[in-house]
Amino acid sequence: MLDQSLPPVAPWQPKVTALVPCYNSAAFVTRALDSLAAQTWPNLEILIGEDCSTDNTFDIVTAFAATRGDVRVLRRSENLGWLRNANDLMANATGELMFFAFHDDAVEPSYVEKLVAALRDNPGAVLAYTDMQLFQPDGSGEIKVFDALAATHTPLARGLVMGGLVTDWWLPNRGLFRSWAFARAGGIKPNAEGEFSADWTWLLHLSLLGDFVRVPETLCRKYFQKTSLSRNWAFSPAQRRALRQAGMREVWNSRLDLPRRAVLAVYIGLNLARLGVLWRRVTAPTGR
Repeated sequence: MLDQSLPPVAPWQPKVTALVPCYNSAAFVTRALDSLAAQTWPNLEILIGEDCSTDNTFDIVTAFAATRGDVRVLRRSENLGWLRNANDLMANATGELMFFAFHDDAVEPSYVEKLVAALRDNPGAVLAYTDMQLFQPDGSGEIKVFDALAATHTPLARGLVMGGLVTDWWLPNRGLFRSWAFARAGGIKPNAEGEFSADWTWLLHLSLLGDFVRVPETLCRKYFQKTSLSRNWAFSPAQRRALRQAGMREVWNSRLDLPRRAVLAVYIGLNLARLGVLWRRVTAPTGR
């Protein structure tokens, strides 16, 4: 009698692209690259965007690429800034999944493997991320956890959380996401104040596309530098206003139905305006 049993299903082994936008990072990029080289996930592409550094970052990343067959270096002919650099990296990635491996981060060897497993087990999820150990320039550190999305399973519910700029909303930006989300969201967009908090509108749109899955392990390390971009923003009224407008625009450009788009856009407009008032009160001069 012929064996009519079905053949075993091959395990999901998606290609993953690590996106490494870097600029003037000679002092620390090796740490990030070494952590990628140590990944246990076998099907990995490392795509580096070297953004016209004025130090020897290019020499470091090209030397790294020369030792491996899974690395591509895109050297820019002019400085693009992190946003344009990141978008071009996503456009050139060949992985089914990808993640930002920022030049001042490092990840544990099992990082990619565990995040792939999280997306495999949650087919409706668009992104998976882990907890983070955050180090300040003075060496002090703390564990950062973002679990505000744990009980949200609809686009509107996720959008209301992300649209509220809840504490540590930025942690999922290190997560592993499905590559189709880049085309669906249209990339990371600038606002009227340029690159200010543009990763927020990016994550806001991704949250409307699917679940964010938290892997409750500290598998990512972030090392703030004195020159880190987010540490040098003024958080001015004009920047906050531009961010509010960009968030509302992102919602209107999403695929939510009209009533939900309206609810979420109004919520973002009112909530970010309120946060701006609170910020002005906290930072107002005391007259002393």
